[in-house]
Amino acid sequence: MNYHIGRMLIDEFFDGSEHCPLCRIKMKVENRLAEQYLGEKVMEDSTRKEVNKLGFCKTHFDLLYSMPSKLGLALQSSTRLKTVYKSINEPKSVKEAKKQAERISRLNSTCVICKYLGDNMTRYYKTVAQIYSEDEKFREKISDGNGFCLEHYSKLIENSSYAGKYAKEYLKNLYASQIKRLDAVDKQLSGFCNHHDYRYVSLPLGENKNALRNYRRTFYDIEEQ
Repeated sequence: MNYHIGRMLIDEFFDGSEHCPLCRIKMKVENRLAEQYLGEKVMEDSTRKEVNKLGFCKTHFDLLYSMPSKLGLALQSSTRLKTVYKSINEPKSVKEAKKQAERISRLNSTCVICKYLGDNMTRYYKTVAQIYSEDEKFREKISDGNGFCLEHYSKLIENSSYAGKYAKEYLKNLYASQIKRLDAVDKQLSGFCNHHDYRYVSLPLGENKNALRNYRRTFYDIEEQ
């Protein structure tokens, strides 16, 4: 099946951690892609053409900039700059200015790393569902897991059809693990808020001190570890 991707990262990160496993996979794939665009891909004509056309978004430019190879990034940036330069000229009228603004906006909204990261993650969402249909032990990892961030939960249920005849069971277990996660965060937030009420200030804060961090992990993306 052409959507299938290696399951090594799936086996590695579906390990019962409090972190969303798909966030961890995404971070790993994202870093691998970034390293490629500063490594062996720098001098490939096909790569330079893609960077020339799509460029990098701010998030991925910052990621590339945080890596050691400043020369590799400068070479890629030089290529991209030439395309941007050609798209900017002195507008002769308001109508022409609006068209140029739209063109620049489109030009500045693409990213080659986002493109391939999205393609890779789609394959992971589908592969997780397929593995669920084939591997009983993996089904237990979903049932016993700690859920996902909302973005990746939505992507998993969107691709649930790839679990085949196990799709309904898969959806049921995804839902159960996600509700368990939301209930835990809700309880922590309530405990954190109550701790700041003078009537309960003497109660130990415990794990409730992590309430906002866990809310962030659930509603957004994983922070760097």
